[in-house]
Amino acid sequence: MREISDTETLLRRIEWVSGSLLFLATLGAATLFSIRMAVSVLLGGAISITSFQLLKWQLRRAFRPGRLPGKAGLFASYYARFIAIFFIVFVVLYYGWADPIPFLFGLSVMVLGIVLVGGFELILMAVKKGES
Repeated sequence: MREISDTETLLRRIEWVSGSLLFLATLGAATLFSIRMAVSVLLGGAISITSFQLLKWQLRRAFRPGRLPGKAGLFASYYARFIAIFFIVFVVLYYGWADPIPFLFGLSVMVLGIVLVGGFELILMAVKKGES
């Protein structure tokens, strides 16, 4: 049971760091550049975080305790989410609702959050190993 608790803590930390990065990047873009760039960053980050939340929901639903997931359903829902996100990104860029570079930075918020939390966990593991 401890492993599930650690995983939930790690997921919450990734979500918190990603949300904080999105807030800071949006605020920074609004302060340093323009409101349009800030909206682009916010829109990309919102799509990225929503996609992550949907993936988390799909995996929790598929891997319930005591139940084996169906491969076809799991792959179909995964690729349906992927195609939907691709379509949303296409529509946002096609209609010019966001500038491409800040939008791409917003889309990268989840990746940056995962890398930062992973690096922090690596440092903690190295410190614990050094104490042992």
